[in-house]
Amino acid sequence: MRFQSQGKGWRIWKRALLVCGWVVWLSGTSAAEGGDSGNSKDEIFDGQILSLTDPHPDLPPSDDARFTDNQDGTVTDHSSGLMWKKKDSYQEEKKWMNWEMAKDFVKRMNEKKFAGFSDWRLPTREELKTLYDESKSIPWKYYWTTNEVHIDPVFGNTSCCFWSSETYGKKYAWSFNFIRGKAYPSPKAGPGLSLSVIRPVRVPKKGEPQKEGPETASKSD
Repeated sequence: MRFQSQGKGWRIWKRALLVCGWVVWLSGTSAAEGGDSGNSKDEIFDGQILSLTDPHPDLPPSDDARFTDNQDGTVTDHSSGLMWKKKDSYQEEKKWMNWEMAKDFVKRMNEKKFAGFSDWRLPTREELKTLYDESKSIPWKYYWTTNEVHIDPVFGNTSCCFWSSETYGKKYAWSFNFIRGKAYPSPKAGPGLSLSVIRPVRVPKKGEPQKEGPETASKSD
């Protein structure tokens, strides 16, 4: 066959088709991948993943008083009371990860006491869903398409698909898609090309110094 004679080129396209098919299922049309600021190298697909080769757009600052950027790598959501890591794991490490890798990422965060805390964890599906806001959009590119991730711009040029802490049977765990606003099960030990990332979360403890939000700001005036 003609494709068999192309060697490396055929292997690259076969891998691309597998990943692209997975993304189409996730997004309903197609999906995209995005980091934060700056570009990375697309060594697997020879520069065809636009999220790794196109410049990331400047996002408007968040004007939602619900969120406070704590200027220490965390964001406080005053609606849910949760504290989130501002950058997702892809923005930080420029790689996707499976569920097992996600747990190791959180473990390292706690060992280093990220932002001064050691109680970071994977969020639940419902906690992730609280960040989904269809009225807000961040462009998320994949191959030749641009999709919209519905989350506040305080989180920057973030990714679309996030692992939760919840499992589905022995081999699957739940993820949440910020393009469609839906949860879906994914193989826990799947390949790193799953397009999934994580945004760790924690619940501030009683007596912990409060990050300034709408209420605390008005009291100090």
